[in-house]
Amino acid sequence: MSGTYQAVDAIFAKYDDKDVDLRAIGEPDKSVILCVSAQGIIDKGGFITFFEDDIEENVDYQWFVEAYRKVGMETLADNFAEILALFPEGAPQQDLGERRSYLARFFDDESPEYMNILGALENVFFDNNDQVYQAAEVFCKG
Repeated sequence: MSGTYQAVDAIFAKYDDKDVDLRAIGEPDKSVILCVSAQGIIDKGGFITFFEDDIEENVDYQWFVEAYRKVGMETLADNFAEILALFPEGAPQQDLGERRSYLARFFDDESPEYMNILGALENVFFDNNDQVYQAAEVFCKG
């Protein structure tokens, strides 16, 4: 991320050190938190890193798709939805061990499934990371 994003930073500061249920947060805060947080994790290690971590129990992964869409990142929202569709029933398994076994098949950058399916979808996130922060900043300002 390059540049400064004061409105995005202000949203994160508002919830810093607070235990907040994402379902209780209104817009634009919810979408900004979801897409910027997801983007930060993806930027660091791709989708395998994003899905390896335990996401808060009550979070629906479709919220991330909606967040990218709401901030205006349609292609990333579509790619995220396509990646989720690779999981059984369109959502990562609740059990972390089961999910990690599945991730090893699809998300290891040496696997044929990754090279044929995920690589191109994931690269769009890497190529557009700054645009996500810019879009979130614009979305914050309404």
